[in-house]
Amino acid sequence: MAGCGGDDGKSDKADEGKIAGTETSAPAKPTPTASEAAGEKDGPDLSLPKDVKIVTDWDEPSGAEEAAVLRDARDFTVAFYRAIAQQDSRDPAYLSYTYPGGNARRIAEKNVRDHVAKKYSVSGTERLTRPNVEIVHKGSTAVVTYCADDTHFYTKDLKAGKPMLTTPSADDHILFELGMTAVGKEERWVVKELRSDVGAQQCQ
Repeated sequence: MAGCGGDDGKSDKADEGKIAGTETSAPAKPTPTASEAAGEKDGPDLSLPKDVKIVTDWDEPSGAEEAAVLRDARDFTVAFYRAIAQQDSRDPAYLSYTYPGGNARRIAEKNVRDHVAKKYSVSGTERLTRPNVEIVHKGSTAVVTYCADDTHFYTKDLKAGKPMLTTPSADDHILFELGMTAVGKEERWVVKELRSDVGAQQCQ
């Protein structure tokens, strides 16, 4: 979940832009959510600009619940980048995939606002790999981890109209951990807690 606002041109390699770069506690058992977390009935708009691609390099889990959790985790990632591309810190997509009051909502909103203030977007391809889904409480809470390869994913300077290209490094490989909570009658999964490990060895 990169999308950094750092001047090095690489999406989210500095603390200021790291969407999951804060220390958080383990996901807590959810409380009843506001209707905002449930999202629109048919789902929010997850369209991205032509120069932004989020590729999932994995097979869908065999379990229905695990598959739903991983699918919504991926959609949160897409929704976050959509908000940056739209330059809209209140874009409905990422709001619908984050739990009100959770640290994931706060981190995502701050990152989007930072991008908007600097006139930065993202460009290129982020590849998501090596997912793991753990159902902590059936129909209630889950933890998802996956790796993000940002070797070809960059910060885009909107004023210059081009991406800020960088040299590949170990920091292009990031481990993400998402604490997820089921909301609504249809058990839509939203992200409540968010962590990351930049340069994680298991993602190299």
